Amino acid sequence: MPCWWIVVLGLAGYSAGSVAADQTYLQELVQRAHEHRLADRPEWHALLHYKPRLIIPGVKSLVDAHNFFNSPSGKTDPRAELEATLASFFSIANAEEREHPQCVFVARYAWLKQALSFDGKKLPEQRCLRFERWYSRLNPRQLSLVFASAYLNNPASMFGHTLLRIDAEGQDEGTRLLAYAANYAANANQERGLSFAINGVFGGYPGRFSVAPYYRKVKEYGDIDNRDLWEYQLNFSREEVERVLKHLWELWLVYFDYFFFDENCSYHLLSLLEVARPGLRLTG
Repeated sequence: MPCWWIVVLGLAGYSAGSVAADQTYLQELVQRAHEHRLADRPEWHALLHYKPRLIIPGVKSLVDAHNFFNSPSGKTDPRAELEATLASFFSIANAEEREHPQCVFVARYAWLKQALSFDGKKLPEQRCLRFERWYSRLNPRQLSLVFASAYLNNPASMFGHTLLRIDAEGQDEGTRLLAYAANYAANANQERGLSFAINGVFGGYPGRFSVAPYYRKVKEYGDIDNRDLWEYQLNFSREEVERVLKHLWELWLVYFDYFFFDENCSYHLLSLLEVARPGLRLTG
């Protein structure tokens, strides 16, 4: 039984006619998605962080948190994940759940809505108040890539650090410290010593994204560690900035296994930029 059937059959509280209508429209969307080969598109692979396997054929997502996938096989099967994601958009809002799937996966929903031209009467769009408040607080206009130079007193900082500043509307040189910054880092729980080095090299720590005021990072890297900060303004359009931030919202509660030499802070920030422009292929 396809993954999308599981969601449709579980729509408790719907009338038989509503379930049948949802099922029919879902089948139509799935069929159109396959006809347009959406599961093979670079946009979908960027949103799911799929990368080619090294030995066997196929792809595998770099995300290691199960709650990032709607399909049990979603980590390695883009087609099954696309079907299950479409099916999840038809689910009934449940106050006990974290969020409606349309609000958990806002970037996926936006891309699939554009690619398949969703009918709002057949697939009602959910209001995502938490995301709207968060996005409004960021008030984004453009993005700046920030590189903090190496800190010799800390081996974990021998490559420096990279973060993404979210520049707000009306921001100028005098107020840029009040912007927010997106940061990816390993959650090492202040561990140090040999175990810290081993876990950092071999993926023993979860890496997570966070968003915090930029002035905190300037204080940490510039004032405390006396590290140089280099800021590079990116020429992304408003639509591209919006795609990055929508995907950043999707990554809020998930993690990647952190690898010091490759899947590190710079690598995963590049994967964010690929969501804005999949043709960049930066992580390659």
